[in-house]
Amino acid sequence: MKQKQTEKVSDVNLEKMSLYELCRWSALEEAVNIIGDKCEERGIDFESIQLNPLDIMTYVDSQTDKIYEKVNTTVETT
Repeated sequence: MKQKQTEKVSDVNLEKMSLYELCRWSALEEAVNIIGDKCEERGIDFESIQLNPLDIMTYVDSQTDKIYEKVNTTVETT
């Protein structure tokens, strides 16, 4: 497997992020995990597929509010 070089873009401060921003990141992570699981099921290398950013954004948009409501409800009940 070839290794990619990564460079540090910036420091991420989770304490400064809003709950909504964290939920968007969570939705993006969920989308990538779903794609990765489907690749694994079909025996396809994740690096070889062509991702459609608009589809991923649509998924993130549709899931963000659901995750936000779930987290917000959990926070309110505790």
